[in-house]
Amino acid sequence: MKVSRIFAGLLIILLGVGLFLSNFDVLTLNWHFIFRLWPILLVFAGISVIVSNSKLKAVLYAITAILILVWIFSVASGGWGKFHGIFHNDGTVHHQEFSQDLDKDVRHAVLTLNSGAGSFYVSDTTNKLFEATTESNIGNYSLDAGKDASTEKLDFNFEGNNENYHWRWGGTTNKVYVKLDPKVDWKLNVNIGASSSDFDLSKYTVSSADIKAGASSIKIRLGDKSDTTNLDLNCGVSSITIYVPQSSACQIRDNANLSSKSFYNFVALGGGLYKTANFEGSKKKVFIYIEAGISSIKVERY
Repeated sequence: MKVSRIFAGLLIILLGVGLFLSNFDVLTLNWHFIFRLWPILLVFAGISVIVSNSKLKAVLYAITAILILVWIFSVASGGWGKFHGIFHNDGTVHHQEFSQDLDKDVRHAVLTLNSGAGSFYVSDTTNKLFEATTESNIGNYSLDAGKDASTEKLDFNFEGNNENYHWRWGGTTNKVYVKLDPKVDWKLNVNIGASSSDFDLSKYTVSSADIKAGASSIKIRLGDKSDTTNLDLNCGVSSITIYVPQSSACQIRDNANLSSKSFYNFVALGGGLYKTANFEGSKKKVFIYIEAGISSIKVERY
């Protein structure tokens, strides 16, 4: 028997069993979502046309059938106990607010942000040391703080899924808005997944920022409140724009050989090293290290 006939037969059987159980209220299926499976037919047609090896075709059909099976079960809205709970999420966006008061003895602060994919914004100031608001339908955040002499250490972490937040079919929301005190000296450690990020750091004294991200759209605006600022950026395939003030000299060390680059008003010194003409004699300096996959990278002066 041809694999295509087995595939089609199993699909009809699965839909029939689902309809039968639904009619006797054993489970309730959301047929609107099931009918959205029609693009699978294109996958099925593509496999039939492109793949000639019967064994490979059988494997691909099996994978496609499993995906269909998972989809059908995942849209069951009742009667499946824990299995239903794994996939169900009503999509409700939950809001959290965090803050840490500024101790008068604190002169330095280290902020570590760990999260998955999402949208991240740093721009506003606050009279506290740290404030953040989050919007998420996939998990909670937590804030831990500890003081060492004149340095405050903040760990702001995404806790991931829990019993109230389950991965679901459809869109997810994970947004973080951060405010920092502009008077203390900041060291930022950011570890995020695929994201859209806008970090306006020009209002703060930032001595170092270490940012690791997946495939992302990243905008970073640096300021000149610190005599020396070190920016270490490591990400996947991304669109990266970095703004450096005219009042600070800048050095770029680039390790993104496959990327498109625009370093206007920088002198190329070879070996992935670029400097502004005023670098040697400037009091304020920015050091940028970039490691990325195939990306679009711009460093602009403002």
